Amino acid sequence: MWLNIDLRSPSPIYDQIKRGVREEIMKGNLNEEDTLPSIRELASQIRVNPNTVARAYRELEMEGTIMARQGLGYIVVSNEEQVRDSVFDNLSGELREPILRLKKSGIPFEKLLEVIKEIWKDQN
Repeated sequence: MWLNIDLRSPSPIYDQIKRGVREEIMKGNLNEEDTLPSIRELASQIRVNPNTVARAYRELEMEGTIMARQGLGYIVVSNEEQVRDSVFDNLSGELREPILRLKKSGIPFEKLLEVIKEIWKDQN
């Protein structure tokens, strides 16, 4: 299965689906014009309610990553670079407040970089 869903994760399943689709695009495993599994098919594969998959697909469509095509289902309409830019924009917004709090607390920039490097290493 190309999509890893952790049913015990605190992250909502629809967010995990969205993240998984974006990651597959960024890795080059999903390209423009590739078709995604149908809502029912994916819901059956990962054993979740079809409404959960529908929500993920709907949000991916609203952000311009995928598009519904009559008779084809959902297809990828963003390329690797567009998705990566979108992910960085979202991440920048999410990190802004915590980074500013660290700065106001007097944490040196170098210490923040050390933490980031440690987290990065732990994922390899």
